[in-house]
Amino acid sequence: GCRMKFPWKYFLTVILLVYIVSIYYIHSHVYERVAQLNDNYQNHQISQHPHVPPKQTLPHTRHHSVNAIGSVSFSSLKIAPDKTFTAWSKAKSSFCDDNFIGYDNLFAYLRNAYLDPSFSSGRLGGEAIESVLNQPEEKEFLVLKIGYFQINCKDDEVFKYRFKRGDHLVKWISVLRPALETTSREYINTLTIAVTRYEYANVYHTMTDWYNAFLMLVFFNVQSLSANILFVDSHPLGGLDTVWTTLFGRVVRAGQLQQALHFDTLIWNIQGYKSPMYHHDLPSIPHIEPFRIFFLRKHNIPDNKILNCDKLLIRFLWRRDYVAHPRNPKGTVSRKVKNEKEIEDSVAKLYPNHLIESFQTENMSMTDQLSAIVNTDILIGMHGAGLTLALFLPKHAGLIEIYPKYWSSDNAHFRAIARWRNLHYIHWQNVESKNEFTNHYTYVPPSVVHRLLSTTILNMCKAQKGHS
Repeated sequence: GCRMKFPWKYFLTVILLVYIVSIYYIHSHVYERVAQLNDNYQNHQISQHPHVPPKQTLPHTRHHSVNAIGSVSFSSLKIAPDKTFTAWSKAKSSFCDDNFIGYDNLFAYLRNAYLDPSFSSGRLGGEAIESVLNQPEEKEFLVLKIGYFQINCKDDEVFKYRFKRGDHLVKWISVLRPALETTSREYINTLTIAVTRYEYANVYHTMTDWYNAFLMLVFFNVQSLSANILFVDSHPLGGLDTVWTTLFGRVVRAGQLQQALHFDTLIWNIQGYKSPMYHHDLPSIPHIEPFRIFFLRKHNIPDNKILNCDKLLIRFLWRRDYVAHPRNPKGTVSRKVKNEKEIEDSVAKLYPNHLIESFQTENMSMTDQLSAIVNTDILIGMHGAGLTLALFLPKHAGLIEIYPKYWSSDNAHFRAIARWRNLHYIHWQNVESKNEFTNHYTYVPPSVVHRLLSTTILNMCKAQKGHS
C-alpha cells in the first residue's frame, strides 16, 4: 500500500492543473465572444435606423470606437418625435442605390465611400499653437481636388445635388467622383462623421459642431451614441479637441492621413453655421435637453442641484486675456469688466447668506467647467463664448448677460439658449461712454448688478414660495 501513495499525489496534481487550464480557456473564450458580440451590436446598430434603408452590414474589423469616459444609453435620453427631424426625413434625396442620401441640402449619409488623401494638400493640423503663431487662417483648411471623396455610383445625378450656399459641403460634393481603383485602402467599419471646424477655439461655435454631431447620432438612431470623428481641416491643437474624444470616440485628422480610406458609413455633418443652434429666433430646437444630458453623462457629471432660495450659489464668469488661436498671439479679448472685485464684494455684502463665487474658463478643463456650472443657481457674465455653459445650468437657474456700449445686444446667442431651456434671463447694456475704458474694459455699476440680481432672484423664488 505504501508504494501506491507516491504516484497518486502526482496524478491528482496533474488532474487539478488540467481542470484550471480548461476553466481559464472556457472563461476567456466566452468573454472574448461576448465582447465581440457587444462590439458588433454597438457598431452595427446604424443598419437598423429608420431614416436609411437597411443593407447587409459588413464583417467586423479591428476599428472600434474608443469608449468614452462616462456612459449614457440611448433609451435613457427619452428621445421624443421632433418636427425638424420629420422635415429632414421628408426632404431626402437618394442616389447611387442608396450609397448617397442627401437630407434637406444640409447633410448627407454615404455608404461605401472612399477618401483619398493624395487628392488634397495642406498642413497636417494638430501642431502646438506656439509653432504656428500668426499663420493665416486659410492655411488651416485643406485644399481638396476632384477625387478626394469617391463613391460607387453608376448614375450622374448625385454630382448635381446641391447644398446650401456658403457651405463647405458644396466643395465636398464638387470633388466627389465615382470610385477609382486604389491599390491599398484601410477599411473603417464604424460610423464616421466628417466635420470641418471653423472657430475651433471658441466654445460657442464648437458647441454647434458637437450638437450637430449628436443630432446625427440621434437622427440615424445610433444606439451606441459613438462614432469616429474625421476633422477635414488643418487647425493646430486647441483646448477643446479632447472633448470630441470624450463625447464621441476616436478622432482622426484628415491632413495626417497617409493612405486611402474605405468607409462603411460616412456622414457629412451639418456645418456649424447652419446648425439649428445658430437660428436664435427659433422658439425651440431639436433635442436640446437630451443633448445636455448626453454631454454631462459623458463627462461623468451628476446633475441633481435643487433650488434652495435661502442659500443660492451666484457665480460671476469673468473674461480675461489669453491665447486661444494663432491669429491673436497677444491673447487680447474684448468685453472685460473693469471692477470685478468691487462687484463681488458689494454682492457678498448685499446677500450675506448666499454663496458668491467667480471663475474664468480658459484654464479649466471641460469637466471642471461643467462641475461648476451644474451647481450654479445664477450665472452672470459679459456677452462671450463662456456663457454657452448656460446650456448646462440647472433647470431652475437664471442667466444675467451684460453688454458693453460697443457690442450690440442683438447678439442673441445666449438669450436663445436661455429661451430653449426656460431659464430666467435678463440683460443690461451700458449706454454711457464714461463707463468704457481702454483695452476693452467696461465699468459696471454695482447698483446695476444688484437690480439685475434682485429681479432674477424674485422670479426664480416666486414659484418656490408659492408652493410653501
